[in-house]
Amino acid sequence: MGRNMGRWLLLAAMTAILVAGLKAVAVPAAPLLGPMLAGIGFALTGGAMKPPKVMLLASYTIVGCLVAVAMGNALGPDLLRHLPAFVTMAAITLLISAGLGWVLAKGGWFKGTTAIWGLAPGGAAGMVAMAQEQGGDGRMVAVMQYLRILTVTGSAIALSHLMTGYATPFHPAGWFPALDPPGLLETLCLALAGGLIARWLRFPSGAFLFPGLVGAALMGAGLARPSVPPLLAAAAYAVIGWNIGLTFTRETLAGCARSLPRILAATFGLIGLCALLGVLVSVICDVDWLTGYLATTPGGIDAILIIATTTPVDLPFILSAQVVRVLLVLLIGPALAAHLARRLG
Repeated sequence: MGRNMGRWLLLAAMTAILVAGLKAVAVPAAPLLGPMLAGIGFALTGGAMKPPKVMLLASYTIVGCLVAVAMGNALGPDLLRHLPAFVTMAAITLLISAGLGWVLAKGGWFKGTTAIWGLAPGGAAGMVAMAQEQGGDGRMVAVMQYLRILTVTGSAIALSHLMTGYATPFHPAGWFPALDPPGLLETLCLALAGGLIARWLRFPSGAFLFPGLVGAALMGAGLARPSVPPLLAAAAYAVIGWNIGLTFTRETLAGCARSLPRILAATFGLIGLCALLGVLVSVICDVDWLTGYLATTPGGIDAILIIATTTPVDLPFILSAQVVRVLLVLLIGPALAAHLARRLG
């Protein structure tokens, strides 16, 4: 990496410009999309670079800590009261996405487990990591995951506005909030433990799973309050985005473009099926239809929560449902994908 320091600095500058521009127009998942686009640009102009493995591992541990914070904040009375319903709807959402992915793979639309991971309703960065570990095409999975986030967010914003008349303004988070030293120390300890365990077990996804699951459990028990500063999160997303983007070639990009109609068809199919589930949830749990829809929408969780906080809906219900979905994907997603991969073989 040292020999290409100038190119890395140029890549970082390009990334910062892209992320700032994307956030200015409220594009979802900008901290991950910006680095990915910058990496693709460098790769297509002959920039043969790749982040060191230790940096990539560390970045996944930080993303795991972000998941822990989101899940830990949702562990409250509302989650316990509706827990059976949340687990059921999360399981159905996961089965819908996995089943749709399996059908697409079986029909020859995508190779191997790529469609399964590409439609998995979890965090995009984590799904890419687990897809690569299971033999999927991380580049295509990244494209599918981003398009899922984009279409889900766009449809949720449009529907929220149509049903309530509320616009969903963009509120950019500050890059330099007040630092929480104890919380940051807990984050670094979780990240270090996750990285060491992943290396020791030779289980790369453990770098993402361990901090997320253990951190959420510690928060739920009141034993920890990890805090991830925005700049640290942005750095982690940058490394992950670069790792995806820098592996693109002209042939890969052309393949993604050819697959775009199929990806969009699969994504809208997933959204439609989850919307039907949302109607059922609204009836069973006695919540309004928009709350049921946002609770069952297949990610991304951060964008959905931004919409929910600016719309007259049941926010604790939506947050709890979304966190249970992410947790279930983390717990059984790898095993389910491996099982479907064996069936495909």
